[in-house]
Order: sequence, then structure tokens, then C-alpha cells
Amino acid sequence: MVLSEFQTIQFCAGDTIFKEGEQGDCAFVIISGNVSVEKEHGQSHLKLATLGPNQMIGEMALVSPGHRTATIKAITDCNLLLIEQSQFTSRRNNLDPVMKMVFDVILTRFRNTLHSLGTENEGIPVSTYMTGEMERAISQLHLENDIRRGLAAGEFELHYQPLVCLKTGKLSGAEGLMRWNHPTKGVLQPSYFIPTVEASNLIFELTSTAINQACKDLQDFGITSLKNIENINPVFVTFNVSARDLNSDRFYEQICQNLTDYSLPADSLKLEVTETSLLSDIDTCCEKLSHLRARGVGIAIDDFGTGYSSMSYLAKLPLSTLKIDRQFVAEMAESQQSRKIVNTILSLATELGLTVVAEGVEHMEDAEYLRQQGCTYGQGFLYSKAVSLGNFLDMMENWDKSTCSSVMQSQPMKSATG
Repeated sequence: MVLSEFQTIQFCAGDTIFKEGEQGDCAFVIISGNVSVEKEHGQSHLKLATLGPNQMIGEMALVSPGHRTATIKAITDCNLLLIEQSQFTSRRNNLDPVMKMVFDVILTRFRNTLHSLGTENEGIPVSTYMTGEMERAISQLHLENDIRRGLAAGEFELHYQPLVCLKTGKLSGAEGLMRWNHPTKGVLQPSYFIPTVEASNLIFELTSTAINQACKDLQDFGITSLKNIENINPVFVTFNVSARDLNSDRFYEQICQNLTDYSLPADSLKLEVTETSLLSDIDTCCEKLSHLRARGVGIAIDDFGTGYSSMSYLAKLPLSTLKIDRQFVAEMAESQQSRKIVNTILSLATELGLTVVAEGVEHMEDAEYLRQQGCTYGQGFLYSKAVSLGNFLDMMENWDKSTCSSVMQSQPMKSATG
């Protein structure tokens, strides 16, 4: 048996892949080759089926841990995709209780059927047709295993997009945005891997990587800011957290531990949460976030104004910051409605004593309008896209508040009515 970096396993013809009665802890998808499914029958073996590419073996161990109900042998040289129990368990735990019950009933009856087999037969016919759903599932498994390999190899890293104080033009913070430096596909954006990461337990490892790197990089930011102290405020880092992070005790423990380990002020970290990440259990999330906020960690509601319940979160969440969605900022010049929404958010933040970050700032006149209305920070391509750590440190050394200040270079903003 040979395990490759992509979690595929090679078996030679004649190898036993697993035996009836063994404790099962994984399943396989056959990528190439053929296997036989056999069951003990007295002193002989009853052949149940011959399976080939794009078919699964050992799947019952994923649905319900137990002993293998059959023996699988390689008829030819085989290449199998490994599916670990942990990859399935997190998905199964999110099922409705009725769905779990149905799974268990089907599995129990199938185990009983196999156990009661007592006569020779020609095997159980199995379709070799590969559906679109199976293709997508196998593709996701390949991606999930590739992500696991990439995490182990240190290929994931934060890139940083500057947050600029609109009043002074000083560089004040950065949003940490994860990138995957893939060895063959180049730099990959979060949209490529985050859905798969969030569907598995890998989200915790990716979040842990982000927290560790953000805290380590904050030390470098502090040193570099001393080289250009006239143009840089003490830099903080923000990063987005998922619903599964918010429901995990170890997430909060790691935040506190890293602040201590790296001797960082708590307000150097800000967590961005979205409405969707709070929907599962807002009361529990609020309680845990309140502990971090009491310590000084910033809490921002991302894409504020785009959800159905954003206003209700203001009363429950221990917020320090609102982030105006980029869509409203982009449409301010042409849409009176969008400008009114921006003004309302800024007025509300002022009443509540919250800072505001406007995302998607691409034009100097937009930055100037936001500054006039009391917006605290601007973030967007007007200043910079997200860049690697080394490039961000260079940016810090060369930052000039006078060339980035909307006050110095702005023009009157065009009326939304023309």
C-alpha cells in the first residue's frame, strides 16, 4: 500500500484492501482498477460483486462506525481515493435528526441482510454509471485532500489590504485575506477553496493558520511603523471568521492565547462577522464575543445593511465597528438611494459610538464624501489591492499620508441626481 500526497492509495493485484470483521474508519473511491467484494461463507468466500472506477467501497464505516461487513480484494492494480471518517462526520452531524435516523435504519437493515446471506449466488449487480453528483463529490474530495496537503506544506498565507484613516490619510490597519500559493495553479483566491474548507473540519486549521500569521505579522508591523511614524498609526489587523469558528470554543481560546504569546494589545485584532455566520446560535455567539470585546478585541459586522436582521444585531452584538458593503459605496455617485443608506449607517454609527469602514473605495471623490460624512476608514483599490506580507511592509515604509489623503486631492462629488 502506497499513500500519495493527494491522499490516493495504490494497491497491487491480489492485495487485501480490508477484511470482513475489521474495525472500519475510512472509505475509498476507486479511481482505477477493479476489486472484488467477498463475504465469508463457511470455509469459502461468497463473491458479492466486482467493482471498478468511480465506485465506492467501505462507505458504511463513514455512516456508522462498526466492523467491516465484507472483504475487499484488488483484482488488478488499483488506485483508490481515501475518504477519512472525519471528512464525513462533520457533514453528517449537520443533518436533520430525521435524516440521521433514516441513514441508521438503512445501514442496520443492510448489515442484517449481508449477515443473513447463506447461499451461493452470482453476486450483486452494481451500476457503473457515474452521475454528475458523483463527479462533483469526487472533485470536492480531491480538492479537500489537496487543501489538507497545502495546509501541511504551509502554502496558505494572509495577504493584506490597507485601511486608511480618511481624516488624516495615515495607514491605520489592514484586512487579512487568505491566499493559497498552489504549486501548480499559482495564487488562488478564497472563492476557490473556502466553500470546501467550510464544509469540512479544515476550517479550524485554516483559521488557526490565519490567527497565528496575523499575530506574528503584527509584530513586524509594529517594528516597520517606527520607520515611518509620521505617516502610520498603530496598525491593527482584521479578518473574517466563519459560523463554525464562532461556535468553537478553541477559536476563542486561541485568540486569547496568541495575544498573550505574542505580547500584543488586544485592540490590534479585529474580528469580522457576517449575518449568515450568526444565524445558527446568535445568543451563544454574542456571549462568547462579549468576552473578547471586554478584553479589547474589536468586533465588526461585515457587509452591514445587506441582510434582513442587521439592525437587530446592533442591540445584541458587542460591536466596535460597522463595515459598509462595497455595493453601496460603488453606487453612491449615481444612486441617491445608496447615498442615503450610507449616510444612515454613518449617522447610526455616530450615535452608537462605533467606527465605520467603507469597503470598495475606488475613487478619490468617494473617499472625500465619506470623510465629510464622518466615516473613519476607507478600504479599496484607490489605495491598494491585497498584497503579500513583504509588499505590505514595503508599502508601510513608503506610505505618504499627504498623497493618500482625500482632503488633499479630492474634487466635489457629482450629484446623485446628475
